[in-house]
Amino acid sequence: MLTSVGGNPAVSWQVDYEQRVNPELMTKLLHQAIPVLEAVQWKVTSVTEGGCESILPLTKASTNQHGTHQAALISLSADYTGGLALTTLLRGVPLAGIHPRCTDEESASLWLAAMDVKYRNPSTGHLIGTCNIAPSVAKTVQQRYFAGKRVLVTLPVTFTSNGELVAEAEMRYFAQPSIQLKPTKANPRISPIFKQKLKASARMIAGLRASSETKNIRVDRSHERQAAGPHGELLANRLNGVLPQLKDMVIARTRHIDETLRAVPDLKQVVILGVGLDMRPFRMNKELGQPTFFELDLPEMLEERERVISEMPSEDGVTRHVMAADFKVDRISDLLTRHPEFDPTLTTAVVYEGCSMYFTEEENRGILKDIASLLQNADSLVWCDLVRESVVEGTTPSPEIKKFTDGMEELGERFIFGCNSPVDYFASCDLPATRSTTVGEFLGLHDPVLETYQFVVGSKV
Repeated sequence: MLTSVGGNPAVSWQVDYEQRVNPELMTKLLHQAIPVLEAVQWKVTSVTEGGCESILPLTKASTNQHGTHQAALISLSADYTGGLALTTLLRGVPLAGIHPRCTDEESASLWLAAMDVKYRNPSTGHLIGTCNIAPSVAKTVQQRYFAGKRVLVTLPVTFTSNGELVAEAEMRYFAQPSIQLKPTKANPRISPIFKQKLKASARMIAGLRASSETKNIRVDRSHERQAAGPHGELLANRLNGVLPQLKDMVIARTRHIDETLRAVPDLKQVVILGVGLDMRPFRMNKELGQPTFFELDLPEMLEERERVISEMPSEDGVTRHVMAADFKVDRISDLLTRHPEFDPTLTTAVVYEGCSMYFTEEENRGILKDIASLLQNADSLVWCDLVRESVVEGTTPSPEIKKFTDGMEELGERFIFGCNSPVDYFASCDLPATRSTTVGEFLGLHDPVLETYQFVVGSKV
């Protein structure tokens, strides 16, 4: 067993083994995250600090026409055997996408960068995969990672069956603190991994919007289904099995926003913050009287949005202006008032959907105050969704809510802001005229989870 030279000094290997990387736990977590591993009955059999052993049973599901293991499944086993060996060196650090209830601030992102597998013999029995990291390599990995540096390392994985060597693999991994993958003002370059997370989240929401109707509430799904694509539909279907209330929440908030926009007299401008793959400009353009849409999001998300839209049939009469923005850095009012087509004196609706829970209280106050400065027409308004404080603080006694928030955290979507008094909070944001409702009230359902999610419409008069 290796002695950790750069891990979390507050966590012993014994504690880390018991709580984070023991074989039973990692088998369970990897089966949940990668269903094909469960389908072929792959499991972790042994873990040491710097080592991992796994087994790929010889079963009907894992074999080819000769009754030996499929080469691709051997490669898959190599990926997770070597990856777990590397994970053991990051003592005390949860793995993004695998360990539940971890944030970007505390987790590690680990990806396979390249692989080279040499198949030596047919596998005619249960396949044992082994990865042992040399002490010198382990020391370098730990020193680099815990110094905040990117790790790029090649690890050996061998496979034996009935005492014979079946395959040898060289697996090249990338590992880095997840927080470093996010763009910052000093380093605006976004990583491919973070870009993929943005796209996946947007596709998933589009997939949920395209789901079947909820409590007789139906959204025009043709545009949303095109936006989601097979990736978004898959993510939505998987999510429905884990968090069944989320579909109701997304469809209900979509319909509530639609109804709010329809009720605005002589609507001229719609500003969508964090637009993602929201197809509202296309499916609602005519019934809203063809307002001008201003779509704001990170540039990488806007790039994906334009790709998706380019593959759809063109629609006449839709006026859209796409604007790159980072709400932690950029002032929305500055971006919009500099745009020659934006006029704050016109009737404007701002949609701030699915964002507030991921910003701090002060960040949200700054964003909402900035929005308020743009609402210079008496009929202008902002729509926002908020969760209650108990959801964020984990103080709710309801097991249903606890299960829901745990599920969101497992998706890497931990909430950091909640509000129990939307009217008072919006008043502090220069939006004194506010009304709110919960999803449960809107749907006429008595569900403790739905009662913690609120729709808020605020204006200056």
